[in-house]
Amino acid sequence: MTRLASAIRNSSRIRFTKNPLKSFIPMNSKNPRELNGDGAGVARLRRRFLPAWALMAVAATVLGGCQLLPVATADATRFFVLTGPTASGLSVAHTGGRLQIGLRAVEMPAYLRSTKSMVVRDGANEIRYQDYARWAEPLEAGVLRILKEQLLASPVVRGVDAHPMRGDVARDYDVSVRIIRCEGAAGSDDVARFSASYEIVAADGSGKVLASRTFSAPETAWNGKDFGALATLLSEGVTALGGQIAGDLAK
Repeated sequence: MTRLASAIRNSSRIRFTKNPLKSFIPMNSKNPRELNGDGAGVARLRRRFLPAWALMAVAATVLGGCQLLPVATADATRFFVLTGPTASGLSVAHTGGRLQIGLRAVEMPAYLRSTKSMVVRDGANEIRYQDYARWAEPLEAGVLRILKEQLLASPVVRGVDAHPMRGDVARDYDVSVRIIRCEGAAGSDDVARFSASYEIVAADGSGKVLASRTFSAPETAWNGKDFGALATLLSEGVTALGGQIAGDLAK
């Protein structure tokens, strides 16, 4: 029996071994180094069979129902706009109005101009950008829109040529606005803060200044979480600014 077993092993060229790589040695291999399962032959076997093992492992993982990609979730971002009491925004002429106004581009601080995220100031120097509460338009565009609506609503204003101004319409005054604050404020009392400076200058080239003022809306309590409410409070601040500018034009 011992001789028979030995003959069978020799004829089939199979070596019994505990090394799993050797079980993949081709039966018809002519290379003794591959038959012995050592040296360069073993290295070649590793290169030959390990990629196949890796593919089999990946296939087993996928077919086994394991989740390889993250589950898609709904986008939680909300978008807001500034809204004034006059929602039409139409450049209509007033029959009794006597002034044609030029409204220049609104200047913004860099920390507000560089983002569409709503801003909450924490203390004197810390700014928090709200990733999931964003303006649906550039903030300066929203401010310009409401100011134009408020000036058009004034009985002394005949028309408003807003940035970018056409240049072919004779204007009586040009209005320049620079935003100082347009944000929520966190602290012991959460509030909405809006302030700006503006200047009304004669458009005839004389440089005559009709008014140059700083405006600050009353700080209004805000719960620190409802960004729709914050957008409403800031809208009220911009509307009040437009009303004050219209009042200066009427003097």
